[in-house]
Amino acid sequence: MVSASSTSSGSPDRLWLLVSEVERWGERLPTVTSVRALEPWRDVGVGSRFEVRQPRLPTAVYEMTQWSPGRTFTWVAHAPGITTTATHTVTPRADGSGLDLSLEWSGPLAAVVRVLLGRKTQAMVESEAQTMARLAEQG
Repeated sequence: MVSASSTSSGSPDRLWLLVSEVERWGERLPTVTSVRALEPWRDVGVGSRFEVRQPRLPTAVYEMTQWSPGRTFTWVAHAPGITTTATHTVTPRADGSGLDLSLEWSGPLAAVVRVLLGRKTQAMVESEAQTMARLAEQG
C-alpha cells in the first residue's frame, strides 16, 4: 500500500472542497493532467465515473465506490490484471484539518506494478497530500 498524510491550518470544509472537486485536480495538482466526469449530468457520489490522466501513466477510469461528503471518498480503477483502489479522507483537528491518502493495488499483476511504480506513486501521493494541505491554508 502507498499512503501519505498531511496537516493543514485550513478548515476541514476548505480541505474537503479541494479534495472532492476532482475535476479541478488538473489545475491544482502537478501529478494530474486532467480529470473528466464521464457522466457530467450526474451528481458526484457512488457510481460516478471519471477519466483520470496523469503524466507518464496510462489513462484510467475511476468509479466512486464510497462517498461520504465532508469526510471521505474511495474510487476504484480496473485494468487487465490490476485493480487500483484509492481513498481520500479529511479529518478535523484542533488546529485545522488532516488529509490521509492511500492507494492499493490488487490482482495478479499487483506485485509487478508495486515494483515498477511503487516509488514513483509514493512520491506522487506525498506531493498530492502536501499540495492539498497548502492550498487549504491559502483559502
